[in-house]
Amino acid sequence: MAKDHRAGSKVRGDKLPAIVMANHLLEGDVVFLAESGWTLDPSKARVAYDAETADAMEAEGKAALAANMVVDPYLVPVDIGGSGLPVARHFRDAMRQKGPSIHPDMGKQAEYETPA
Repeated sequence: MAKDHRAGSKVRGDKLPAIVMANHLLEGDVVFLAESGWTLDPSKARVAYDAETADAMEAEGKAALAANMVVDPYLVPVDIGGSGLPVARHFRDAMRQKGPSIHPDMGKQAEYETPA
């Protein structure tokens, strides 16, 4: 039987701060939970610094899943870069955050600041 949540994070240690990452149901793009809705721009992702906020954001992601807006929403532990950009700690999520690796200077990901 399928579980309704993602397996535990691969990140060791503190799981906060965190963002919620998912895929847009119709477009397939990686999206981030923002202050209002979902965004393609990782710099606009809402960041949870405490467990209560993380729980509320996770619940908001599950509600968007139930409403058929996104697929596989989950909390992603991040580090906050010098510019304020949340950067995923686990390499898989960092790669998803950067976008397609072929010609990163083109396409949707070229419009947004991404981690180095």
